[in-house]
Amino acid sequence: MSISFINKNLVIFALLSSFLSSESYDFKEINLSDEKMNLSKEIFRKLERNHFLKNKYLVDFNQNYIESLIDKLDENKMYFTEDEVFNFINLSNSEIKVNYDLELAYKIINLYFSRVVEYSNYQINLINQIEFDFEKKDFMDIYYEDNLWPIDKKSLKEIWKLSTKNDLLVLKLTEEASLDPKKDLVKRYNNRIKRISQQKEEDIFSLAINILTNQFDPHSSYLSPRSAEDFDMDMSLSLEGIGALLGTDDDYTRIVSLVPGGPAEKSGKISPDDKITRIRQTDSENFVDVVGWRIDEVVRLIRGDSGTKVEIELISSETGNGADRKKVILQREEIKLEDRAAKSKIYESDDGYKIGIVDLPSFYIDFNSYQDRDLNYRSSSKDVKKILEQFNENSVDAVVLDLRNNGGGALMEANRIIGLFVSSGPTVQIKYSAGYIQPWGSSRAVQIWKKPVIVLVNRYSASASEIVAAAIQDYNRGIVVGHRTFGKGTVQSLENLSSGQIKVTESKYYRIDGTSTQNKGVLPDIILPSTWDTESVGESSYSTSLSWDTIRPYKHKKFYLPDEFINVIKLEHSKRLENEPNLKYISQLKERYDLNKNKKVLSLNLDERNIQKSLRRSWLLQIENERRINLGYEPFKSYEDYDNTNNDPSILENEIDLKKDFLLIESTNIAIDFLNLSKSFMVSMNN
Repeated sequence: MSISFINKNLVIFALLSSFLSSESYDFKEINLSDEKMNLSKEIFRKLERNHFLKNKYLVDFNQNYIESLIDKLDENKMYFTEDEVFNFINLSNSEIKVNYDLELAYKIINLYFSRVVEYSNYQINLINQIEFDFEKKDFMDIYYEDNLWPIDKKSLKEIWKLSTKNDLLVLKLTEEASLDPKKDLVKRYNNRIKRISQQKEEDIFSLAINILTNQFDPHSSYLSPRSAEDFDMDMSLSLEGIGALLGTDDDYTRIVSLVPGGPAEKSGKISPDDKITRIRQTDSENFVDVVGWRIDEVVRLIRGDSGTKVEIELISSETGNGADRKKVILQREEIKLEDRAAKSKIYESDDGYKIGIVDLPSFYIDFNSYQDRDLNYRSSSKDVKKILEQFNENSVDAVVLDLRNNGGGALMEANRIIGLFVSSGPTVQIKYSAGYIQPWGSSRAVQIWKKPVIVLVNRYSASASEIVAAAIQDYNRGIVVGHRTFGKGTVQSLENLSSGQIKVTESKYYRIDGTSTQNKGVLPDIILPSTWDTESVGESSYSTSLSWDTIRPYKHKKFYLPDEFINVIKLEHSKRLENEPNLKYISQLKERYDLNKNKKVLSLNLDERNIQKSLRRSWLLQIENERRINLGYEPFKSYEDYDNTNNDPSILENEIDLKKDFLLIESTNIAIDFLNLSKSFMVSMNN
């Protein structure tokens, strides 16, 4: 069904007026300036000209853009009504002079912010005026994917009421609950209003234009002058803080990713998608509730002088339960190259094998020293080469190369590291927007390591990490274990604008077998268990990610590693999966995660939520004690003992830990299986 409108501006004005006239809002509508309109045209021209898929924007671009904007702003369908969404979509189909309607985007964003303020004021009034009945059998819908948009304002307020009740219930259930949770909530809602009232055009433009650039692909983005400055500081590793990239998720500041070698990553207790709730400076007695705060305000609380400490309270991404939170004390430090450098450890098995472990957080290089022709420049390939030479001197039998959480880095370094294991030859193919394909590799590579190699990856292994893992597979050089990798098979370039910068996806990676790493990632030869749904993140989770495809394979030699050899190792792994206490523990946690993930409603009854909380803790204590007893350890007497040990606030040493890292332990077991089988299988690890 299509509807035509005489004047879209009149429709939008009428739409806004019907709701904005009822109350007084602190958010003032921000209009699109000529300066930002011109900047948007500059950005779009660069995307048209330089993006890998030059013609993608031609097909229903504006409608897709507006639909994505609505979904981004109101993913849980809490702020817009059915009629509003219908009208916006119809307006997106109207004729426009350019390929996108930025004015309409501004109107939608303005309505969204106005509605959030209205929602917040409504919540404050509810808190102040009524007493919620927590004995009542109320339920809140938490499965939003199949929800319809509320039909009217009354339906919206019903959702708002349940949401407010849940906010209050969560505070009542939280450990160290406030004596006055209502007061805390009102403060939180007022913070949200304050945050929104501080929005400037740069904020709205950045939001609107980045959803526009994301229509091309998820990694093409606009960096405002301030964002570009932060990006440069991040790249130069000059920031003093906890080493985490932050983003927003409704009222929460969310952990987007961890900087390799940073305090957050080294703690082992913070994961991507964790949500920050409170922050405490360790020289202060009180926590500060940061729910509803602007992200820059949260960043200011977290950043600080090197050597100082900060305590952060988070909602775990694994539980998603707002009542169960974890606290982590981190020591701020300047993240230096040394913190991201390769680490090594030699593990000696009971049967006499030496397994060398190489932990590589990123593919780094000191570009300044390298460009100055300083022979002593630092790089990941030089460090890994030194480690492998030491392994040879110490008669190490096999290597585990740990690339988990390695988000990539310098392609040159990835090529050089592959060369340490396979000698010279192509490692990856790059297809550019112009259509030509270039193989990459090192013609001067010298194979340092000639014994078995196991590559350990996970869902956060991306870009250059995927190239290394794929090359090991394509050359039959070793066995890749872990989880399917991220699937980022694209390359971005950074270009200056009249104001700020733009990142544009300009080329695409392909394996030497001709398949792309884009979207699908690298599938390990042996899949290791995980405590969470690894498919919920990664390139395939983005709606606008570039598709997987193939090109012609590049002719190359392979090492001799028969399929039956790997199949036997898989069988040995499967046996341990059934009986090994640590692996069984991981599988049990994953089962619990799946149960929570599939829940469609959330009880708003206090007794039921307390029972659920108690049952969850009892179950966690039970499976942890089962694991400890099977390993010969003393069981915990209470959940509190378990929690205190699990969340020990001491800063972890930057060392490889084989006691708690169950997947690394299993990778060494697979390496041992490899060595044992080599005695009975005729396997050549030479060209």
